[in-house]
Amino acid sequence: MLKSIFAVIPVLTILAGNFVKADWPQWRGPDRNGIAADTTPIPVISEEKPPEQLWVSPEIPSDHDGGHGSLAISNGKVVVAIVWHRDVPTEKRQFSRNVLSSLGHRSTGKLDPAIVEKMEHDRMNLSRRLRGKALDDYADKWVKDNFDEKTQLSLGSWVASRFKKGQAALPLSLLEEISAHSKHVFQNQAEMEAWVAARDWTDAQKAEVISKVPATEKQANDTVWTLDAMTGKPVWKYESSGHPSGRGSSSTPAVHDGKIYAALSTNIYCIDEETGKEIWKTPLTRKGPASSPMVAHGKVFIQQGKLSAFDAQTGELAWENTDVKSVNSSPNLWKKTVICNSTKDLIGVSADTGETLWKTTGGGDATPVVSGDYVVIPSQSDGSNLMAYQLTDAGPEMLWSKDFVARRYGSSAIIYNDHVYHLGSARHWCLNLKSGEVAWERPVQSQISSPILADGKLLVYENRGGLLSMIEASPEDYNVIGKTKVAALYCASPALVGRDIFFRTKDSVKCFRLQ
Repeated sequence: MLKSIFAVIPVLTILAGNFVKADWPQWRGPDRNGIAADTTPIPVISEEKPPEQLWVSPEIPSDHDGGHGSLAISNGKVVVAIVWHRDVPTEKRQFSRNVLSSLGHRSTGKLDPAIVEKMEHDRMNLSRRLRGKALDDYADKWVKDNFDEKTQLSLGSWVASRFKKGQAALPLSLLEEISAHSKHVFQNQAEMEAWVAARDWTDAQKAEVISKVPATEKQANDTVWTLDAMTGKPVWKYESSGHPSGRGSSSTPAVHDGKIYAALSTNIYCIDEETGKEIWKTPLTRKGPASSPMVAHGKVFIQQGKLSAFDAQTGELAWENTDVKSVNSSPNLWKKTVICNSTKDLIGVSADTGETLWKTTGGGDATPVVSGDYVVIPSQSDGSNLMAYQLTDAGPEMLWSKDFVARRYGSSAIIYNDHVYHLGSARHWCLNLKSGEVAWERPVQSQISSPILADGKLLVYENRGGLLSMIEASPEDYNVIGKTKVAALYCASPALVGRDIFFRTKDSVKCFRLQ
């Protein structure tokens, strides 16, 4: 018995030491830049020396039932803030977003109608000889022959899947008819089936549509749950009535001065970190933003279709700025300027008054990364998809911009030792911060998740979260120094405290130690 007790002591000592040195209290870490403040050396990972799994939490839903928000780590606790969905039996029926997705619906509104007509004609008239690889090759060639590069990335796999289903794929006209009726709530199954029966569809199509509509409806609670960082066991759980908001609610909580700030489906909350007691809650004007709150200068800033600033002590609205329109990007700070990636612009706002100070080229879902007097943003603006600015009191001065085509531009960058590391948008890039000169570039299956950096090593998800890669943060060469399997939730980002890495999976939170 004594042996087992003493065997645990070193582990507890290391963990306790981690939290004394540095926490991960908000989106993108202590300084909101993806870099760990802790200087603890971390070892190289490999298949021979994988990280040790310390614990797995009780069930915590994700995606449509719990979003993609990342974790905060503070004072020995892991903070999870999600809109916790559940399926509740109901007599009512509705063609929800999930139903539309399961039927294969995608919006084709931006496509030339002639291309859409050609796509459906060619799908319905496929040769019966096309099977297996021959069919795959035909579908891929059709996409390349008929779409530009950007459309190939956004719709190519969906179009190819329709060709592979052949005549069994539901017609686009049918899917659009259902989409147009998606806000209607049928009072019962019979009413829905009567509506479907009245459509000019085949019996097989009608049966498929009916089979996809569940006999349940989504209900949700706004939830803040803390876990013991050493064991994964729940410490306390706060719940408040919420609104189903699906994966759109993907905000990461912020912990500041003993308080947890969480933007969930209907409210932004301030919760006592130690007890889980509500201090205040204030209604959001936009339900379920993915933007993560930032606490600074006595205020809580969040992008919820506009930039809102709340008093950190009382929750009272201090000001709003309607020039900032994003709900996915999160704000950052330079001196007393709140820097926001809006839908189509990069905008600087006075933290004191909410006044727009400047506006320049930018726009997208990624969070601006600030280092000294420099800011870097990935952007969905055509022709300027990665940009660096030097910040001055008179406004930002563009240093350089890079153009590339990608399906997603949501991964935030890291600035380290005068270089920019962009590990997203299906590429790994290292560029000189001041000149934009490319040190190295590789095509890699890293998309949405944002990387983190510690001990001169970059940690990033690959292959939809299946792998955690460790890359040397050096412009000299692209050096992948380790990989390990983790099965993480690929849209979220990891958190690091000392040598312990925390991340969400599809149905839990896990903690691994880099050995």
